[in-house]
Amino acid sequence: MAEETKIIRMDECSPGFMDEIAKAGGENVKSCFQCGTCTGGCPTAYAMDYPPRTIMRMIQLGMRDQVLQSKTIWTCASCNTCITRCPRGVRIPEIMGALKSIAIKEDIKPGLPGGMVFYKEFNDELKRFGLLPELILSVMYYIKGSDNPVAMVKNMIKDAPMGLAMFTHGKLTFKPHKVKNIDQIKKIYEASMKMEETS
Repeated sequence: MAEETKIIRMDECSPGFMDEIAKAGGENVKSCFQCGTCTGGCPTAYAMDYPPRTIMRMIQLGMRDQVLQSKTIWTCASCNTCITRCPRGVRIPEIMGALKSIAIKEDIKPGLPGGMVFYKEFNDELKRFGLLPELILSVMYYIKGSDNPVAMVKNMIKDAPMGLAMFTHGKLTFKPHKVKNIDQIKKIYEASMKMEETS
């Protein structure tokens, strides 16, 4: 069966999308020349609806709605493999972060609902403790990521063996502790939130 051709209507695109992303913290969007190195090395590309190279081209074309509703922006692991290999120095994880910020600000329904829940909870716990308490993050993710209590419990039971393995290897602790000078971290978060509000 022949693959369906998707037509991009320029009157449905947002020409100022790249500038909007740059304002939200994503730089070098215009530098991408579509070599595909980012996609070739991306460890999470298999789980994305649009691989990194494609999402970069969609951004350049101003396909705002499709980009902000994609799974890709929530699937990026920010591992920096793409930055290391990119011949143009395009900082894709920062661009993905800017896209997440825009999507959250505008309450856009994500292509990967659990991705937005995880991202918000990750930042909340980091602000609260100054480091990441994996157990609390996991529990809150299960609670906030599902409106079906039965499905939530089933998912927790399914993932319990992995949690137990992490605990026995010292990668998971029951008692979280805060870093020193947590107030300074909270100030950094508050300042960054103010910057986002004025951008």
